[in-house]
Amino acid sequence: MFQTGQSMTTIQYQGRQARRSGSEHRRKAILEAALAIVVREGIRNVRHRAVAKEADVPLSATTYYFKDISDLICDAFTLFAENAMETIIEPFQRQAFALLDSFDGDLPKGDAREAMFSTLTDMITAYLLSEVTQNRDHLIAEQAFMQEATLDPRLAELAGLYFAKQQMVMVAACEKLGTLNPELDAEFTLANLLSLERQLLLRNEQSVAFIRPRVARLLTLICGA
Repeated sequence: MFQTGQSMTTIQYQGRQARRSGSEHRRKAILEAALAIVVREGIRNVRHRAVAKEADVPLSATTYYFKDISDLICDAFTLFAENAMETIIEPFQRQAFALLDSFDGDLPKGDAREAMFSTLTDMITAYLLSEVTQNRDHLIAEQAFMQEATLDPRLAELAGLYFAKQQMVMVAACEKLGTLNPELDAEFTLANLLSLERQLLLRNEQSVAFIRPRVARLLTLICGA
């Protein structure tokens, strides 16, 4: 399960829960196999037989834990979201907040402010570049799940909680930056970063020269940097 914010809104796994550690290992292997198929072939190719083959488990194992293929897809998304928050989003949050917190609540002015925004721009650029070079499968899976969420109300609810967590992180960042309307600025920033990630995938773009000016412009729009 993964949690969003201080209220601890929790997404529960939908399929049958494992009762022993060995069973949990098999259940997770099934979900990881489903994610591999999502990245390689798309969500519509996630089927019990295909997942069983990918996970190298009996077909009966996938149907035992996930009688409904929708449960399997929803739980695969939940695992994806947990991994994304733990290994990608939260580490970058800690890095960015450490920079902003180093000013003890008083953001610098003049040349120092310019230098801070330049550093922040470099950090976001490096993050996006790593997404398309080192975490490309994560981006592909995210795009696939978002597309499917427009058709599946259950998946749409999970996606909403996933983005709510990112939105809360972004609001906190905008508050630290002292933007005029942190909630709207966070929504605007997140939407633009997601759009930029999609562009990077579609263009197969891996250039700092492409990414950095767009990040700098986004910061300028929300902060007047």
